[in-house]
Amino acid sequence: MSAAAHSVLEALEARAANTVKASALHGGTFTLPLNVFISDALETDRSLVPSLSFLIVHDDDRGKRTNILFDLGLRRNVDDYIVQVRDHLKFRQPMDTLPDVRQSLVDGGLDPSDIAHVIISHVHWDHTGTPADYPQAQFWVGSGALNVLENGMGSHMSHSHFESQLFSGLSVKEFPRPPTAGDKADGWEKLGDFCVYDFKGDGSIWVVDAPGHLPGHVNLLARLEQKRWIYLVGDACHDRRLLTGEKQIAEWKDTQGRSCCIHADKKDAEATLARIRDLQAAAGHGGFELEVILAHGMDWAQAHPEAFLPGSL
Repeated sequence: MSAAAHSVLEALEARAANTVKASALHGGTFTLPLNVFISDALETDRSLVPSLSFLIVHDDDRGKRTNILFDLGLRRNVDDYIVQVRDHLKFRQPMDTLPDVRQSLVDGGLDPSDIAHVIISHVHWDHTGTPADYPQAQFWVGSGALNVLENGMGSHMSHSHFESQLFSGLSVKEFPRPPTAGDKADGWEKLGDFCVYDFKGDGSIWVVDAPGHLPGHVNLLARLEQKRWIYLVGDACHDRRLLTGEKQIAEWKDTQGRSCCIHADKKDAEATLARIRDLQAAAGHGGFELEVILAHGMDWAQAHPEAFLPGSL
């Protein structure tokens, strides 16, 4: 644990003038080949995982309620994916797209029209769901994400496929580019080693720059109670053992002999994981409760059925 990480928690708490409610949402399940995520996994090692979404409910001091989604899970109709993704899904079986996020909302007593904002952690197919379900919502993506949708990634990321028309007909904004130096830039602030963006202006919801996995990859910190926070880390890692340091991130060679990694920048991904790990340790020693939740954390999902809408964290 570092003193710097503890000071980040203290700063977040001092800035917070509100709390939110949060619920997990089912967004389908699919299968990961662990050898492309964990360095010493066998080719036969596979894991069925969820693609989790989260509902964040924000009430301001005037009583106005804002419903926010973080990620959209899997698309319920896989035939609506582009052909490259559909081909990729052959290697992600077994897979079940229902209940998807829309159905999870309805089952929990909400209508998709109740959603005001959708924050996408990054634009991989297993996080973008069915955006057209939320035509009235304002969509948000990290800086650089729209360029990825339009132009794809380099040759070392040939295993990733993107839809240029993902947000067609919808309102989508990129968060400003995070600063590379200084304390503040276009709404971003540096707190210790973290670069954060106060989404609602009252310190209850912070978007966190989380480089490494994909350009525009962002996480979310949300305050549930005094000194009680959740940290939604998206695809900062795909297995909790990578977060604890028990395992290391995998690399492999593609058919052309090129070095590949599930993360666009492995060093940045490792640095992001180290920051998360440090903050988690600081919370444990500093009287804070910080629950770190992976987008594909089956262990967490199975251990916390009460967290899913209509329940809450």
